[in-house]
Amino acid sequence: MKLGEKIALCRKKAGLSQEELASRLELSRQAVSRWETGAAAPDIEKVVELSRLFHVTTDYLLLEEKEEPEPASPRAEPKQTGPAFDPVAERRRKFRIAFGAAAVILGLLTAVAALALTQLHAESLTEWWTHLGRFGTALQSWRGGLLAFGILLFLTGGVVLVWEYVRKD
Repeated sequence: MKLGEKIALCRKKAGLSQEELASRLELSRQAVSRWETGAAAPDIEKVVELSRLFHVTTDYLLLEEKEEPEPASPRAEPKQTGPAFDPVAERRRKFRIAFGAAAVILGLLTAVAALALTQLHAESLTEWWTHLGRFGTALQSWRGGLLAFGILLFLTGGVVLVWEYVRKD
């Protein structure tokens, strides 16, 4: 049996179309078709990828006298070098980033609004009771709490964003 026939047989046993196999090998469907018809041959890297994908040895694919596929050795299996993609973890990560960014923006807007409101109120004061003058007196009301909340929100968002940046997972 020739290489192209073996590729077609293994592909069909794996339940893959030419398009799906081409996608996994990052090439065109026409290239797979040319391999299977014998019009072209895959380069050695693609033969290795095919052997791993179909769980057969490269000897089975390349040698014409081998008619029965031999199972590939466990060492032929590709090793995962990095963490597998986890869509749930990725959604959580995106949520944390969005939360951090929103907290930074809202905290900044709240703090600026509190300062602006404090300044407006300070301009209308005729007396003050702190060593900070009119502004300090105006800040001792609910506007000071609003400013503290804005700063806390800004810092919380910043910590979340920095934490996401330095995470390893």
